[in-house]
Amino acid sequence: SISVDPESKVDILNSKGDKTTLNYFDDFFANRRSSVTTKGKYKLIFSGFGITAPEFNYDDYANLNVSGKIVVIADDEPYSTDSTYFEGEKDSKYSKESFKISLAKNLGAAGIIRIPSNFYLKNWNKIKVFAKGESVSLPGKKIEKLLNLFLNEESLTLLLENEKYSFTDIKNMIYDKKPLPVFEMNKEIEVDVIINEAIEKSFNVVGIIEGNDSLYRNEYVAIGAHYDHVGVIDGKVYNGADDDGSGTAALLEVAKAFSKTGLNKRSILIVFHGAEEKGLLGSEYFTDNLDNINNIIAQINIDMVGRENIDTIYSVGSGKLSSEFQRLVEEVNSQTVNFVFNYKFDDPNDKEKIYYRSDHYNYAKYGIPIVFFYDNMLEDYHKHSDEMDKINFEKIRKTAILVYNIALRTANLDQRLIIDNKEISKTAN
Repeated sequence: SISVDPESKVDILNSKGDKTTLNYFDDFFANRRSSVTTKGKYKLIFSGFGITAPEFNYDDYANLNVSGKIVVIADDEPYSTDSTYFEGEKDSKYSKESFKISLAKNLGAAGIIRIPSNFYLKNWNKIKVFAKGESVSLPGKKIEKLLNLFLNEESLTLLLENEKYSFTDIKNMIYDKKPLPVFEMNKEIEVDVIINEAIEKSFNVVGIIEGNDSLYRNEYVAIGAHYDHVGVIDGKVYNGADDDGSGTAALLEVAKAFSKTGLNKRSILIVFHGAEEKGLLGSEYFTDNLDNINNIIAQINIDMVGRENIDTIYSVGSGKLSSEFQRLVEEVNSQTVNFVFNYKFDDPNDKEKIYYRSDHYNYAKYGIPIVFFYDNMLEDYHKHSDEMDKINFEKIRKTAILVYNIALRTANLDQRLIIDNKEISKTAN
């Protein structure tokens, strides 16, 4: 596990030497997984998107010496509708945090300060909750590391005040899809960020309900939910009744139904994933280390299904890899609980990148068709107020019925699902 010492400090120094101290958690935080302990005073350079892409004749670092300095960069990449330039409207590899960190590190930078998307800035109070806990990464997995700071909107405004371009200028350029400038800044930044590391364990809980047909039982329909939440923060227990107690309860009911009926030709793989809130690590480990991963023909993910309107649910990703699977999901729904499906998060331009933020994605990376059911509850998301008294148990029941019947229909198909969209364009950051 990785955590940031709460005594970590950042001071912004203007050209006159005046100092403004930023408060950890409230004004800034360090990305725990990709940051390293860093102490010192550093010059600052605004470096556009922080990208070098020779094949597109694009270089934010051209003629810049960033060695020993901290670079301020915007998330994402240059806007394009041309598929031959930064892959058009899809995010290319250059938008990934890991690429930007690796490039800045290779150029000798001491760290990066990110200008995140407007979604992150508007939801700062929710997102900073993550910074108070621990981050967990899988052993042996190489991660490029460099001081990686996030500042809130007020601190970014202060940082770029009286510089060649203000934070408002930069925001407007991003909004207007204009090229970003590159310039040396007058201010300096003094940091004392301490990263603490320790070894901890997490577990996936896995069960198999064997198929009743000898020709098919070595293939699987996987159904999953994550049983972890964000833990105890500032002495308050975050129970996560909806996230993801609701999915865990639904999965238990689905498993119970399959164990009683025994109608499935293919086997049913029940997986309660651990460490989802730490970065989808339980599902990542499971899928990366499962020898017969190709025997999984579909995966259904249940993550937050106990809140919001009882008659609607977000259906995410069912057609990303297989249009046949999307039709199957829709047919089963119309024949059973008849939810109104909301496909908002299937939009390839979804800024929240919901498709990449739950355990199903680690199955989709292996070309396995998935569907993810989600209620988009925001009011108590990652708050200690996500409690059982707000749960709609009838909605969980309806979801369990839907998931059972989708899994059963899929398990009893004569042939595997047809994969007619093999393109996966990006990974979760």
